Amino acid sequence: MKKHNKKVLHELCNYLGQDLNHPMCKELIQHVEECPEWKFYIDTIKMTVNIFRETHQPQPLPDKVKKNLLKTLNITK
Repeated sequence: MKKHNKKVLHELCNYLGQDLNHPMCKELIQHVEECPEWKFYIDTIKMTVNIFRETHQPQPLPDKVKKNLLKTLNITK
């Protein structure tokens, strides 16, 4: 299994409260390895992320927005 796919499954299993050795997670892993729809889904996400990264350069967050965000999240810096 590709490392990226395993990471997605690991996150999914964590969300479900299980680890990768749990029978349910092993079944998910097997399904992803054999399912063309999952492969298509994961490949589509990868392409979308790559296109976004290629077309959008990171922009600095204006200080006012950053302060308001930190205040809203109740995070002091």
